[in-house]
Amino acid sequence: MAALLVGLHPFTAQALDGCALGGKHAGDSCDAAVKKGQHFACGTNRIVRLASTHPFPSPPPPPPSGAAHLTNRRLLSIHGPDAPKFLQGIITANVRPDTRAGFYAAFLTGQGKVLNDVFVYPTLGSTWHSEMHRNEDPGILVEVDAAQAGELEKHVKRHKLRAKIKVRLLEDGEMGVWGVWREDERWTAHSQGGSVIDGELGMVDCRAPGMGRRVLVPAGNLKGSLVGQSGSLEELEEAPLSAYTIRRYLRGVPEGQQELRREDVLPLNANIDLMGGIDFKKGCYTGQELTIRTHHTGVVRRRILPVSLYDLAREVPDALEYNATAQFTTPDSDADIKKQDKRNRATGKFIAGIGNIGIAMCRLEQMTDLVVSSEGSTVSTGDKFAAQTADGAEVGIKAFVPDWLRGQIRAPKIQKRV
Repeated sequence: MAALLVGLHPFTAQALDGCALGGKHAGDSCDAAVKKGQHFACGTNRIVRLASTHPFPSPPPPPPSGAAHLTNRRLLSIHGPDAPKFLQGIITANVRPDTRAGFYAAFLTGQGKVLNDVFVYPTLGSTWHSEMHRNEDPGILVEVDAAQAGELEKHVKRHKLRAKIKVRLLEDGEMGVWGVWREDERWTAHSQGGSVIDGELGMVDCRAPGMGRRVLVPAGNLKGSLVGQSGSLEELEEAPLSAYTIRRYLRGVPEGQQELRREDVLPLNANIDLMGGIDFKKGCYTGQELTIRTHHTGVVRRRILPVSLYDLAREVPDALEYNATAQFTTPDSDADIKKQDKRNRATGKFIAGIGNIGIAMCRLEQMTDLVVSSEGSTVSTGDKFAAQTADGAEVGIKAFVPDWLRGQIRAPKIQKRV
């Protein structure tokens, strides 16, 4: 296999080896995806450098306002009288029987680890629901990582038992998921209303400020470009998937099972609690016991943070900014981030990146000034951290704590002895 890949464009090698879609990019070949810029957001950062070990050029910065077709996402339909009640028992968010608003949540294992991070769209009242179901029974669309859609379908059917629901994985391309943002508008969860607006399915992406909206577009409306047409995509510039991914990384928002490894990461480490994906007041659901116990009695020492990549020979960056002219060889996924001192101790793991930015799982008190335990932060001005790239070189890693996240992490309460 390696011999066959030699001589190919390095982006092609990446897509064949590690693409979350198995080498498929919205129906395009890998080479076509490269030309469209889709290779920057395949959902993986396992770059195969058989053809070249030189850093890749970075994609352009995202436009101030735009719409990106999220080709790495698919939809699972759950429809029937018991749909809300059924979902309530296997998901982290609270699902009310009469809910019309979409929300962010996660499916967990019995041990409390993340299976899938998802968006949930109640469909009753939408044009799509009327055409597909032709009744008033509750309907729900679950948006999930495309590479894991089949696994989630099996998981849901495994728990179905006698529930009066029908489960169907929408065909690839049957309905498109779009990420929409406008810099001059501040969408918030309080201004969203329901998931159906004028018959159109969508919701506010409330994981972090400035993430915009998510809009579902049926296949019948996918002919040609939707940008500039009426609806949520009106007067917007069409952007590549890389633009959406860059905006996510700048806010420290992980997504999909290439970044949140299936059955490997705890929801609190992945910030799903801080992004509004867990209701700690709801009743029992799969994986609740460890999640609720950690929330109330435990200490979350590791969390996913945005990081900046830089040359170790230069000063540590003091701001998180995307630089389209920067060329870095991105570290492999799960590469150890080590403090540059005599002990050279691992303090985190790199997850994914584009150009000079990315996200990493960081030990908060060892890589930032946050205090989450009685031990306190050990970070000093001038400390440097680095990760090894695929070609053996080291690149500097600087972790940043976004304001939206810093405001939700509290210092531990020190109990005074009487």
